[in-house]
Amino acid sequence: MHKCLSVLVSALIIGLVGHGPLDAQEPSPAVSAGFGVDTTITDVRNVVSLVRAYLAKPDSSARTKGLWSTATEFDRTIGDVTAGRANQGFPATVVGVIPAMPGDSVYIVRILYARADSAGTVAPLALQRLYAVRESGARYAFRLSSAFPRMRSNWEQRSKGAITFWYVPGQRPDVARIDRAARFVDSVAKLFNVPVPRHLDVIVGTSMDDVERAIGLDFFPEPSGPGQRSGGLNLGSIILSGNPAIAEAYFHEFVHSVLGPSLPAGSVLLSEGVATWLGGSRGRTPREMYRLLHSYQQSDSTLTLSGLIRGRFQVADADRASNLLYATGALIADSIYRRQGIAGLSNVYTLKGEAETQIRGVSSALGFSPTDTASLDAWWRTEAARAVNR
Repeated sequence: MHKCLSVLVSALIIGLVGHGPLDAQEPSPAVSAGFGVDTTITDVRNVVSLVRAYLAKPDSSARTKGLWSTATEFDRTIGDVTAGRANQGFPATVVGVIPAMPGDSVYIVRILYARADSAGTVAPLALQRLYAVRESGARYAFRLSSAFPRMRSNWEQRSKGAITFWYVPGQRPDVARIDRAARFVDSVAKLFNVPVPRHLDVIVGTSMDDVERAIGLDFFPEPSGPGQRSGGLNLGSIILSGNPAIAEAYFHEFVHSVLGPSLPAGSVLLSEGVATWLGGSRGRTPREMYRLLHSYQQSDSTLTLSGLIRGRFQVADADRASNLLYATGALIADSIYRRQGIAGLSNVYTLKGEAETQIRGVSSALGFSPTDTASLDAWWRTEAARAVNR
């Protein structure tokens, strides 16, 4: 599989579940200056040097090293919200160091992450937009800062409980959805007996392009073809909602943000499964996801649950792979909850380990012998058919 496509499929399947911007990210093996980035200019040279120092270890240590600004609450507490997407070990090229406003002391810094093979084929992963702010005492005369606080300065916003909703220009608040979202967050926390998040920011836009640009990610690969460009993403205390049909009520991502800090998932299967069981997936209800799973099973008799877990749900089509993962995880979560309640589900949800550990844990929770994969595989097909009609 092409490296860039492999990264994209992994992102779709793994989904950044509870993956906050402060987690350690992959350093870039090389950082260069692109065409038009003239490092003979003092400010440009300083900014490029700052980016090189930051990308050597792009995580929260940048604040203690004086590389990241702490002038705003967002930069102090969140930092580089795009890091989880952009910093995946690709070589980086600074392609622009441009004044944010004429005569301003703030520069827009654009960084392209891409690989090229021996044939010259280029595989771009991300185009990241950070800001370099001139600050006295800074090692490189500048410190880096996030895009989101600047983008949202004139946006419409609404708050309810722990949630603040930010609206990309052109979007309008929906009071009913806001109320439903606040109640849903409270209900998930109560169900799993975990604290309600101290604060969540939700960015509401028309597409993933829309909401990713809001945080400073100007390009990230999307699956080609006739599929929808909408979606959602959990970034810890920030949720991207790029589906106007769902908007404020992107329940799937709320589940990740509620459970992530207090009940870390042991596997992608149960993390995405519980989020789908409670909040659906990309506008589909859990029952609609079960129906989709059942149709996949009917069209391919070779599919088995144990085989999918061992293969990390990596089938040829990225959309099919994510649907199989999310629907299967939801089916497992629902069945375990019906058998053992929330305590039993929480035990499997937090179970860590490789594929065989996950198979044994799920089998035991469903009442099968840990080594009886045939019964587990048969259950998967039978239960999907039953769930469609339940």
